[in-house]
Amino acid sequence: MRVGFDGRAFQPGYKGHFGRGIGLYATELVRALAALGDIELVVHLDPARAVDDARIPAGAARAWYPRVPLAVPQHDHVVTQLLVPPALAGARYDVFHFPSMQDAPLLLPRRCVVTVHDVILFHMQHLYAPRRPAPYRLARALERATVRRSPRVLTDSEASRADIVRWFGIEDARVRVAPLGVAPRFRPCPPGAAAPVLARLDIPRPFMLYLGGIDARKNVPRLLDAYAALRARRADTPDLVLAGRLEREAGYDALMARARALGLGDALRLPGYVSDDDLPALLSAARVFVFPSLYEGFGLPPLEALACGTPVVASDGGSLREVLGDAALLVPADDTGALGAALERVLTDPALAADLSRRGPLHAAAFTWERTARATLAAYREIAG
Repeated sequence: MRVGFDGRAFQPGYKGHFGRGIGLYATELVRALAALGDIELVVHLDPARAVDDARIPAGAARAWYPRVPLAVPQHDHVVTQLLVPPALAGARYDVFHFPSMQDAPLLLPRRCVVTVHDVILFHMQHLYAPRRPAPYRLARALERATVRRSPRVLTDSEASRADIVRWFGIEDARVRVAPLGVAPRFRPCPPGAAAPVLARLDIPRPFMLYLGGIDARKNVPRLLDAYAALRARRADTPDLVLAGRLEREAGYDALMARARALGLGDALRLPGYVSDDDLPALLSAARVFVFPSLYEGFGLPPLEALACGTPVVASDGGSLREVLGDAALLVPADDTGALGAALERVLTDPALAADLSRRGPLHAAAFTWERTARATLAAYREIAG
């Protein structure tokens, strides 16, 4: 079976996918598909952007979309809607896969698969509708129309599958679930091995960890409130580390103002971007990993923390209950008191913390990228006949 794959998420600067969820998904899925050895894989790329060669596995061929002749502000949208369809019209693929609905054109190939990771921008539009509502609505309308035209839709969880059927009005039989995986590098790291990473990140004391964005649905202001209340009750509360390129996000200034108002001082630590190589050590060293998101289509960071043997406290937003099961402490996403109480339980109950540390890797072991690839390949075969 000859499979084409939209690889623009591999390319730095393309819609912010590189180094984030969609880029990670595309990278790991292509590697796992190539490792299965059951398909001829061709990755399509944008000639206007650099390529991270390490993200494209040996054995996968490369193809190039046409180059936009002029430098235009909406380059990515022009390529997707005007240049991708004719580029694929003459290509002889049994199936073509777009790993994000945001990157799929309205004029889809006849045999294709589109991945819809979540419906956050539909389900929580009250948080994301910008000051220019018309372009926002147009983008969502194009995405909805594209998904409705796709003969097969992939998604990450049963929760997302139900939301896709609800929001896009398509029949349940066209949507297949391919849960995400945890890379083998995520495993418990000995304290001695983590020490150099913590020194490099300037994290000298015991800490709790949050990893992710700070947009509205991530619920990070509530985490700061719960943390401040916990510090007021317990003087021995560990530092709170918020990891990631937070200073680039729109809510950064408001979040820092909230932290100052709460008097968090140097108990709040922001190490910035953490490399893929350093993540397992950082996760393993945390006393507890906290993830208070209002809604997730899957929720990979807390699952990776489980794989590292770190106790996890998370909300029950979206798919998180489905993905984390009984290996984490789950609380209502809108309950600040419950979030703080769960963190306090883990910090003050060694038996509970040890039990969560034991259960986490066992639970996470069921989530592999090979499993994701096999579920994806099954969807390919349905379309290819």
